[in-house]
Amino acid sequence: MVDGMARSARRDSTLRMIVLPRAVERDRRRGRSGAAARNGTVAGMSETTRSRVAALLLVLGPLAFTLGDLLRRVVVPSGNPTAVSITQAVSDHQATWLAAGLLNLLTGFLLMPGALALIPASGLRGARLTTIGAVMVAVGSVAAAAHSIAFFSPYALYAKASAPAATVTAIDNASESYPLLIAVIAIFMIGMMLGSLLLFIGLRRARRVPIWSVVAVVVFVVSGSTGGVLPGVLGVVAGMVAFVPAARSLVRSEATTQPSSRPWTRTSYSHR
Repeated sequence: MVDGMARSARRDSTLRMIVLPRAVERDRRRGRSGAAARNGTVAGMSETTRSRVAALLLVLGPLAFTLGDLLRRVVVPSGNPTAVSITQAVSDHQATWLAAGLLNLLTGFLLMPGALALIPASGLRGARLTTIGAVMVAVGSVAAAAHSIAFFSPYALYAKASAPAATVTAIDNASESYPLLIAVIAIFMIGMMLGSLLLFIGLRRARRVPIWSVVAVVVFVVSGSTGGVLPGVLGVVAGMVAFVPAARSLVRSEATTQPSSRPWTRTSYSHR
């Protein structure tokens, strides 16, 4: 009987030596897999948040730009106004002018990160055009912010200081040939107009936006270079019609590449 108990004890000890290490190793691997799953989930949520923020900025940037431009058109007299007539109009609509300038200033902060987020991985269809267009729009949006300071501030200061008409005219004429202002305007126009066209052609080639978004961005560009309040309203609508699908493509592409929140399952250990 004593020998039987001894053999049973030795057998139990042997089983524990075999089974327990396997169980500990299995639990350890499951713990590592669980940590990896949690880390993957957090990383996925972080990527999703960044994509949603970029998409929101990509909508708010053109909206601020076009609304600011519309308010500018409301204040500035129609036709071919002089610097003196613009100064008088600004004096009569100081709050509207300030709002227009602030909206244009915000364009650079809003549109630049949103446009750069559209840059795809290399080798994909339309990647080169999309990248060139996105960079041009980002640079153009920064120039738009600089242009808003150079354009809106002087007229407001002329009006506030009650500057003589001769002084306003002389400074305005001198500004038209100042190299820094010319460079800012050129970068602003090329980036926001040509850059937008290249960006949406690239996005269309990648099937990220519908064809009517490309048509809308053409209207957006043409409206921006046409005077009057009505083209300004059309520019607001066209900007949203163009950029909202582009913003949605950021969220859709993130959803399709979202990693699984459970990289391991029970069947992963079915062979054990």
